[in-house]
Amino acid sequence: MIGDVINLEKRHLETAGNIYKIIKENYKAGEKWAVGICGESGSGKSVTAFALQKVFEEHGIRSLVLQMDDYFRLPPKSNHENRQKSLEHVGMHEVHLEIIQQNIQQFKEGKISVEKPLVHYKENKVSQEILELHDIQMLIIEGTYVLDLDDFDFSIFIDRTYKDTFENRMKRNRDEQSGFVEKVLDIEHHIIRRFKEKADLILEKNYQIVKP
Repeated sequence: MIGDVINLEKRHLETAGNIYKIIKENYKAGEKWAVGICGESGSGKSVTAFALQKVFEEHGIRSLVLQMDDYFRLPPKSNHENRQKSLEHVGMHEVHLEIIQQNIQQFKEGKISVEKPLVHYKENKVSQEILELHDIQMLIIEGTYVLDLDDFDFSIFIDRTYKDTFENRMKRNRDEQSGFVEKVLDIEHHIIRRFKEKADLILEKNYQIVKP
């Protein structure tokens, strides 16, 4: 998503390095894998995804990160206003999960390029972009609901709740503090928790790796 800022720290890269060691146990050079990273708002999905991308690149594995935020049906401001009309609008139906699934399938089929949505946060609009995939071996998809899909070769669940990540969320330019937002996050929390059992790997609050 245009306008999102990702700051990688040493601990993120160390965790990504340890995740890579686990993935390489089953990954064979040349295969096209999709890795899913799921967790609540502010849990560290983006930094984990981009840290993993960096580690993959260091080991000669070309990768690409897709963010679920780009696949929302409405741009950020419009989506927020829609939620304010009714909290019933909060949930997986806000996201084009079917397009994420289609992009994963196109990648695995060997398509050299795919089209996907692209959110412009500040402009509150959604456009389209073309991704070049001809030399990509790993597709990393991060988002709150991505593990609802069963198309991943490896999946990661970050076990931190929206209450654990309050400070992180407040540091982000695009997050606000309000009772309404906390209600939204509580609804998301109850949806996301069920994805934990689907994960191949769990990151605990301190980024410690746990295998289910």
